[in-house]
This record gives sequence, structure tokens and C-alpha cells, in this order.
Amino acid sequence: MNIIIALLLLGVIIFIHELGHFLAARLFRMPVSEFAIGMGPELYSYYTGRTLYSIRIIPMGGFVNIDGMEVESKVENGFNSKPPLARFVVLFAGVFMNFILALIVILGITFASGKAIQNTNPVIGNIIKEAKASNVLKSNDIIKEIDGTKITKWSEIGETIAKDSKERDVLDVVIERDGKDLTLEVPLTKMAADRPPMMGIVPEYKFEKYGIGEGLSQSFKTFTGIFKDTLSGVKMLVTGKVKAKDISGPVGIVKVVGEASKSGSSGILLWLLAILSINVGIFNLLPFPALDGGRILFVILELVGIKVDKKLEERVHTAGMILLFGLIIFATANDIFNIFKF
Repeated sequence: MNIIIALLLLGVIIFIHELGHFLAARLFRMPVSEFAIGMGPELYSYYTGRTLYSIRIIPMGGFVNIDGMEVESKVENGFNSKPPLARFVVLFAGVFMNFILALIVILGITFASGKAIQNTNPVIGNIIKEAKASNVLKSNDIIKEIDGTKITKWSEIGETIAKDSKERDVLDVVIERDGKDLTLEVPLTKMAADRPPMMGIVPEYKFEKYGIGEGLSQSFKTFTGIFKDTLSGVKMLVTGKVKAKDISGPVGIVKVVGEASKSGSSGILLWLLAILSINVGIFNLLPFPALDGGRILFVILELVGIKVDKKLEERVHTAGMILLFGLIIFATANDIFNIFKF
């Protein structure tokens, strides 16, 4: 099931990417010989006289064949016959669609879920299951006193626990439950060796819908944050700050999707769709041969007056494709090694 969900997520991302190339090619009247949904053998196809539209057996992504990309091609209105700016738009359109997909998903989640507003009063919203206090405290309990210190707002709880937990691992807590005051002995839990003991309680939250302006602003902030984090990850990878064993590929994505699907929440999978779409977009923009970014680089050189021999360019892209396949094989082997710990 995890594999199917992962294939569907990646399928949507790749399909949207290829749809961007297709629509841009149509905009500049470039002939497109085929636009396929999925990969592998054909299940169904329809030929319009100009383009073959096909559905293929593997529900993962798709591809678009734009005529005239070959070096010796003489196709009328073919890709290489178009001005550099038109080729730039067609090449960039796939990445652009990945970013638009991510933004639309983030907008949907933001407006659907609303903003979380914390109750500043010392009301327990939830207790972490692993915490020992879960056997003593309940949701909606109001904390009134900890080890003799009066509590009137949520922020005072952490301050008091941090002070008292240095000497004790069980605290005397006065709570209000169902209108009655109770004095309880609440055990603390050490969640991590390098962190102080904690009670393991979470404040109460309520959710309010965003207004249009505020929701748009928050969505763009979220998109920008994910974008910057992805760029930071790429920078760490390029500068060698990411260890080889931490590089992940398709198998790793399946594992991540599997972990996300365990929650049973479609919202988490939608967040994953947005994050992966941004990652795919940025990855394709890298100035690496065979990727959109590598082809865009040659178009930019042409735009500034530097003409590169097309045969040389194709040889560079072919070499890049071989290196790219090698990286995918390495990342997949890495994933398998990390899963089975050879």
C-alpha cells in the first residue's frame, strides 16, 4: 500500500511537471508527438492527427515528446527552431508548475485547517502518551499550583517545572477537575538524555479560519520557508556537509510516505505532496546536464550571445544523464542498506 501511495504522489508531481512543458510547447506552437499519463506499456491511446495522448500501465508521472529537440531535426516549428526565449519558457514551465502545485496545496491546507490559537490559561489540552503523567492527569484539567507555586497562566508551568525538576522527579500539583480541586503527585518523564525532565502536557488550542488576506500571506510564508529549507539542503549536499549514507532515493521516499500514511491523516500526505513538489522543482532547476536547469543554462548562454555547438551540448546532456542514473542507483542502494542495515 505504501508503494502505491508513493507512486501516486510522485505520479501527480511528475505529471504536473510534464503538463507544464506540454502547455508551454502548445503556446509556442511546437509540435508535440506524444503526451502520456503514466509509464510503461500503453493501456489506452487516442491520436488527434497531431498528438498521441496515451494512458500507460504504471501510474507514475508521464512524459511529453516535443518534436525538434534532436540535433539534426528539421521539423517545422520544432523546439530548436524557436527563439531562445521560447525555449527557456518551455523548459522552465515544468518547474513552474511544480511550484504552483505546491502553492495550491499549501493554500488549501491553510484555509481548511485555519490558525491554531493557544489558550493562555493553564488548561491541559492533551498529554503525551509516553509521559508518566498520562496516568495521573487528564485533558481539561486546570493546573492551579505546582509545589506551592501559584499558577495563573500556561507559561508559568514550564518555568516552575524547570526550577523544581532539578531536585525532584515527582511534583505536588493542585488541579481543578470537574469543578473540584485535587492534589496529585505527578511524575516527570525524561524524554531525552540531554534534556531536563518534563511533565509531557500540551496546552489547549482552538482553531479559527483565516481571512483571505491573512491566509494568502501565511501560505506564501509557508511556501517560502519550505523553499529556503530545500535550498539549504541542496547547499549542504553540494558542499559535502551531507554524508553519503544520508543521501536518499525512491525507496527512501516510499519509507517516508509509509510513515506519513500510518497517521491516517490525508493532511500529512498533502503536506508531503507540497514538500516533494518543491523539492522536485528545485532539483530540476539545478544547472546539471540532462536536467531542465542544465538545458536552461545553455539557452541562457545563447540569450547573452554565446552560441554553443548543439552536438557538443547533446553529448554533455548524455553524459549528465548517465551520471544522473548512477546517482539514482547509488541513492537506491543507500536506502536499501539503511533499511536492512547490512
